[in-house]
Amino acid sequence: MEYKTVKNKNYFGRFKTEFFPPVIVITIISLISYKLTDLNFILFLILGYAIIWAIITHFIVRNSIYRIEINNGNILIKGTEINKDWSESDKIENTSIRIKSQGFGRGNVEYYLKIFLPESTHIVNKRKQWDYNDLIKIYNHFPNNKYKNENKELLEKMKLKAKGHSSFEIAFGKNNK
Repeated sequence: MEYKTVKNKNYFGRFKTEFFPPVIVITIISLISYKLTDLNFILFLILGYAIIWAIITHFIVRNSIYRIEINNGNILIKGTEINKDWSESDKIENTSIRIKSQGFGRGNVEYYLKIFLPESTHIVNKRKQWDYNDLIKIYNHFPNNKYKNENKELLEKMKLKAKGHSSFEIAFGKNNK
């Protein structure tokens, strides 16, 4: 079985998506407050924020997993670091998987997978690039997962998310569509 991201962007595409929206918002807010302070101070503030946010964004987007293949009891994970391709593989029996969740603002929770290989750990869907149905299928390939009991509730929520329910509906039990 082969699973791929919904949107596969290169490093600069990922960087633009994460960097520019917050910088534009901060610039607009700073320019609105221009009447209260000096223009040089506002420009210095915007430039300082942009430099710090650029460094943070680089570390956020430098790694990306774009393909996972599961065949004959083996898992192959392919990704990029900046724009250099890499791949790593191992047997499924040596691998464990965990479902995690992360809030993105009020009433928005997204789910991702954390895959533990013997030598490394990989995060799948941290930037919402994967289809939830594919994430559930990947998770189900690990029958002897040591985190199975911890993941039951999150797996059910992920299944509801895959059916199109919002995080709000899932949190308040209004998912009887």
